[in-house]
Amino acid sequence: MKPIASPILYHVYVRSFFDSNGDGVGDLDGVREKLDYFVWLGVDGILLSPIFESPLSDFGYDITNLRCLNGEYGDIETFTRLVKEARARNLLVFLDFVANHTSSKHPWFLESSSGNNTPKADWYVWAPARKDGTPPNNWLTIFGESAWRWHPTRGEYYLHNTLSNQPDLNYRNTEVVRQLTGNVRFWLDLDIDGLRFDSVNLFLHDDKLRSNPSRHLGWQDEARADPYRYQSQRYNISRPENIHLLKQLRVIADSYNERKWLLGSLSDPSPYAVIDRYTSEGDALDAANVFESLSMCHNFQQVGEQLNAFFNAVHPGMGCWSTGNHDIARTVSRWQDAKNQPESAKLLLTMLCSLQGVISIYQGEELGLPEANVPPAARKDFFGQQVIANYVGRDGCRTPLPWSQTHAHLGFSDHTPWLPAAQEHAPLAIDAQMANTDSALHFTHALLKWRKNQPALVEGSCRVLAFNDSLMVLERHHESQTLIIALNGSAQDATIRLNLPNTAATIDVPHMNNVSAEANGVLNLKPWQAWAGELNR
Repeated sequence: MKPIASPILYHVYVRSFFDSNGDGVGDLDGVREKLDYFVWLGVDGILLSPIFESPLSDFGYDITNLRCLNGEYGDIETFTRLVKEARARNLLVFLDFVANHTSSKHPWFLESSSGNNTPKADWYVWAPARKDGTPPNNWLTIFGESAWRWHPTRGEYYLHNTLSNQPDLNYRNTEVVRQLTGNVRFWLDLDIDGLRFDSVNLFLHDDKLRSNPSRHLGWQDEARADPYRYQSQRYNISRPENIHLLKQLRVIADSYNERKWLLGSLSDPSPYAVIDRYTSEGDALDAANVFESLSMCHNFQQVGEQLNAFFNAVHPGMGCWSTGNHDIARTVSRWQDAKNQPESAKLLLTMLCSLQGVISIYQGEELGLPEANVPPAARKDFFGQQVIANYVGRDGCRTPLPWSQTHAHLGFSDHTPWLPAAQEHAPLAIDAQMANTDSALHFTHALLKWRKNQPALVEGSCRVLAFNDSLMVLERHHESQTLIIALNGSAQDATIRLNLPNTAATIDVPHMNNVSAEANGVLNLKPWQAWAGELNR
């Protein structure tokens, strides 16, 4: 396959994509049956959510075997057939790879926790209690709880940077590293194009288990809702030696004849400095993203601040960008003034596809799906089942993809789905939008086709020229083309004075041709409208 400088991936939440066998759960054969949908849409490939063997207490992020698949989704033969048919259509295949921790039900952990004299005793991070019985240090999880859990059988604490049923592996143990490199080779040998490593900055911890220092007082107001912010995460995450493990993975990836992408996802108080260390030399990751970046934004002021921080820190500026994922409320329900309108979905997709790097479109964003209202009795997410400050959990962005407006369960399955199909999504179903050329779906198809014809968008550098809550102006530069892209992310008319060094020839953005041309440096944008201009050289 021809190398792609800045691929657009469709992030498939497999469990909710399409059920091929009528058991109410999406599966790999369901993805395979819909490969032509991705081809028509115009994406370069697919990123599959975790599909590995798992008890599913966290729906796939708690893994019991990284070389086996969860039986509900299929088996290795099913997976290899999917990859073969995807590649026949020139579609890339990426896996969301969870390697920092395992499930507490993993055979390795069961052996490790049984005593400190077993062969796998040191495969996880264990430490004795302090003299008063408390955990070995003050490290916290991202949820604000102690990162240590007592295990009565072993009589020690184990480290878990996320949930307590997801113990962290000890990558200071060479056997554990050997398992990781073997698992990476196993999947790359199956002809996939890349891996996205979850929590990529958590692989290694301080070997002395030193407590984190407190952060300066300016953070205390934020820490009222998030005690994690009281600490400076110096010793528990983003350790300098982490890069050496990533370099080993790069050597493996580079040993193949075709390009193999290594992507990462991380969370850190200074995330973009970490991404720069992991990507800038070309000997570790290709690109990485931060969970808290665009997927947490709800206006252009926040987006602009994130992009500027990224481009100031990361060289050469290759990031992984998405506005939504399976952990956050859907974009059109989160964005200020969007009110779930299809026009806002189009504008936000335009913004996303105007950025430099690996672009990830989360399942349903091409339809402009709003956050679904899942009744409490039907919720499956662990967090949604708790009463935590009225938080309803993550089920609202994970409901089944609506394929048919009139069919039972919106065409996702012939059986009652694992999560209820959201009836408010019926008018936005794929068949309904296919029949409407003004729909968000047709817009996405046209936008991606348009993007591929702009060298500056596919291979050019990116910088932010201006932004406020509602407006943003981007520059994409390539040796053969310089584009200026102006975006109105609000429900009001807007006027932008561009102050460009040369005149710019308007380039029609699909479905947004009613934007007035730039005249005397002034641009008038209607609500949820974008404009693109090519600078005269």
